[in-house]
Amino acid sequence: MERESIVAILIGDGPSSEEAKSMSCPYCCLYTSSGNTVVGVFSIPPERRWWLELIENEPGVAGLSCAEVFFPQNVEVKSPWSLGEILLSGRVAPCGAECGSC
Repeated sequence: MERESIVAILIGDGPSSEEAKSMSCPYCCLYTSSGNTVVGVFSIPPERRWWLELIENEPGVAGLSCAEVFFPQNVEVKSPWSLGEILLSGRVAPCGAECGSC
């Protein structure tokens, strides 16, 4: 059962290359790093868009020193959550940011 979702692309910098390498999030479709720079592609519930907007405004909540988030209109990707593989009911983001816990 696929769920309605929106796509977001996060580009940011971590404080170190080691910290930039880790991301565990059921909404994440792709996450990669090169040095301190990270790129993540997410498929999230529309009502949780503010989670990623928060990271852009306060990147420290996700362990980043800076971040930009883009919401492309004509791109479709699937995450474990949007494919119906994982059920989440919390309000804090899985990364621990002030967004809801799984």
